[in-house]
Amino acid sequence: MNAVLLTGSAPTRARFSFEVFPARSGAAALALGHAVQHLSAADPDFISVTYGANGSNRDASLDLLTYLRDHTDALPLAHLTTVGESREVVRETIHGIMNAGVHDFLALRGDPPRGLGEEDPRVAGSLSALELVELVTEARAERPPLTSVGRTAVAAYPNGHPLSRSRADDIEWLIAKQEAGAQFAITQLFFRAEEYLSFVSDAQSAGLRIPILPGLMPVSTSGQLRKVASLAGRPAPAGLEREIEELGGYAPELGVEHTVELARELLAGGAPSIHLYTFNRHEQVLAVLRELHLLTPDPVR
Repeated sequence: MNAVLLTGSAPTRARFSFEVFPARSGAAALALGHAVQHLSAADPDFISVTYGANGSNRDASLDLLTYLRDHTDALPLAHLTTVGESREVVRETIHGIMNAGVHDFLALRGDPPRGLGEEDPRVAGSLSALELVELVTEARAERPPLTSVGRTAVAAYPNGHPLSRSRADDIEWLIAKQEAGAQFAITQLFFRAEEYLSFVSDAQSAGLRIPILPGLMPVSTSGQLRKVASLAGRPAPAGLEREIEELGGYAPELGVEHTVELARELLAGGAPSIHLYTFNRHEQVLAVLRELHLLTPDPVR
C-alpha cells in the first residue's frame, strides 16, 4: 500500500483504490473475474471486498479475497462487519481471513439484516466499529510476528452517520477509532467536494491524524443515482439527475464526467487518494482514472 495511507504525507502523484463485492451468480462471477483482472492491472493501492450483514456472504467474500491474493498483483482488503455476530464469531472470522493470507481490514459495524431494526437485541448488542478495531488489533497481537502485518481502515461520514447526533460526535468517534489502531479512513459516498473537504478540515482541527480517502462512484443509471443519494444522505445534483433521465435513465458517460470533476476538486483540495466503488465493473472507473491521468502505464483495455 502506498505510504501516503500510512503517514498522511503528500504523494508524488495521486493514488487510487477500488471496491468490489462477491458475485451472486455464476454469470456474475465470470464478469467479476474479468473486471478484477482489469482493475488489478491498473496498479491500485488495494481492492476491498465487501462482507454482508450477519455473515451473509462470508464464504463468497473469502473466496474473492483469496482469488485477488493468488491471481492478481492487487492487495486485498477485507471488509468486516459485526452486526448480529458474537465477539467470538467475529474473532474467528478475523483469524480465518488472516489464515487465508489476507491481513488488511475495513472495520465496520454494518447495517442490520433485512427485516431487523436498530432496536432488535441482535442488532443493539453487536460490537461497534470501535470495538472491532480493538478486536482486530488484539487478533494481530495473537499471531506470530511474521504474520502480524496489516492495516486497519474505518469508515468516515462527511454528511453524518445515520445514527449520529452531530458532526462533532462523528469526528470524536473517528478519532477514537484512530486511537484504537485505525490507520486510514474511507468515506461514505457524497456528491460535492466541499462536503468532504470541510469534514476533513474539521476532523484535523479536532486532532485526527490519519488520512481520509474520499469514496466515489460513477453512476450509470437513475437507480444507481438514487441509491447513492440515499447513502450520501443528500439529494443528488438536480442537473445530473435531469440529464440522466433525459437519456432514458442510462448514461454512464455522465456518471464518469461528474466523478472526474469531483475527483479533480478533491485532489486539488488535498485528498491523498480516491477510492472508487466499482459496482463490479471496470469500464467507468478506469475511464475516470484515464481522464485524471492516473493510469501509468495504461492497463489493457
